[in-house]
Amino acid sequence: MFRLNTTTTTRVASQLAQIRKASTQSKPEKFLQTIVLSNGATYTVRTTSPTRAQIRLTKDTRNHPLWNPSMLKEGVTDESEQLTKFQKRFGDLDLGDISWIESDEAVSNAMKKAAASGGPPKKVATKGKRK
Repeated sequence: MFRLNTTTTTRVASQLAQIRKASTQSKPEKFLQTIVLSNGATYTVRTTSPTRAQIRLTKDTRNHPLWNPSMLKEGVTDESEQLTKFQKRFGDLDLGDISWIESDEAVSNAMKKAAASGGPPKKVATKGKRK
């Protein structure tokens, strides 16, 4: 006759109960949330957060300088005056000048020269005090 160990039977029964419970648990409740863009356009999304039914955005892709760099040139100001503060602080810098950025071609030519010469130039150790 086959004899079962009670601890093994209890463990298996407990695992089966956990599996059954996990498979019958309900999904979290979904709530509708309306997003109002800066231009007044709206769209609705489903969320698990019940706290806010409507979110009004003051910044989105239509009025943020990151997505519209021409706004900086036009001098458009925003409601929070953050753009104005930024322009006062960094306005004298020429952020439009990107000539200091090396192109991929220039970098690859420099890499070819370094590879042909056996690598980048090595620093020579000097004896004495550092300046």
